[in-house]
Amino acid sequence: MTVVFSRDPWMPTAIREGGALSLRIVGGADANHDPREFSIPLTEPQLEVIQHDLERHLLLWSAFLPLCYDAGIKGPLKTPAAMALLDPILFGTPQEIDALFRRIPWDKRQLVAQGADIPPLERGKVKDAVRTATQYSDWNRMWEYDADQRRAARGVRLGPLDAALLKYTGRYAQGGKTPARHSSAVEPELLPQVLEVIAVAERATSGMPMSPGWDGGEQGEQRRREWNRIKESAQSAVRSAYPDLVDDAVETVSFLVCSEAHDFADALAEADEQD
Repeated sequence: MTVVFSRDPWMPTAIREGGALSLRIVGGADANHDPREFSIPLTEPQLEVIQHDLERHLLLWSAFLPLCYDAGIKGPLKTPAAMALLDPILFGTPQEIDALFRRIPWDKRQLVAQGADIPPLERGKVKDAVRTATQYSDWNRMWEYDADQRRAARGVRLGPLDAALLKYTGRYAQGGKTPARHSSAVEPELLPQVLEVIAVAERATSGMPMSPGWDGGEQGEQRRREWNRIKESAQSAVRSAYPDLVDDAVETVSFLVCSEAHDFADALAEADEQD
């Protein structure tokens, strides 16, 4: 087997084996969670387009992936369905491609990860959307897109400061993640505002006690009461000073303040034990 053309091992790759040209497609997973590989016949004119047109190559990949997922852990690829995608995507006009993508399943998240422009992608203008795409994946972009979709389902729309606060705490894409401080994740012009919001919460909770450890029993109940007192004070102060912030942003600030108070209490307790 010889690799004839490849942009990335995960993208459909042209190979030649025994003189026959085919397209190797990686997608889905087997019972051991290893990626599955499939192949379909490829013609020389189709290969020519794949070699010279990144946008169509990416669209082909996006359209193939649902077929790979449908194959499951050991089922066969629906080869006729995969082959039927080749000419319409590789040789179709932008309008024909958009019409095709309205009829077939396709992996939008993969195109987001490749840098596709999200607004036209959401409108079904897939050929326009992939003009900004590259062969390199940015999975953080895709995770942020997923998070935005979940927020939209709850009716939440982030403003610039909301988004900056979530990025600063590292919880934009993963809401359950323990917060930390990531100044480099925030646009420089927004960082002073982010720090002032957090300072409002810190001033409101200064001097409030927090017990160390995560033990249960009475000490655990006391710590939960202390945590909730700090959380409520921080949220009240931030909402008063910044009434336009969404709940997600206010909560990430209070979570940061509570977590840091707890870490400080643990550090003090450890230092006392060493003394």
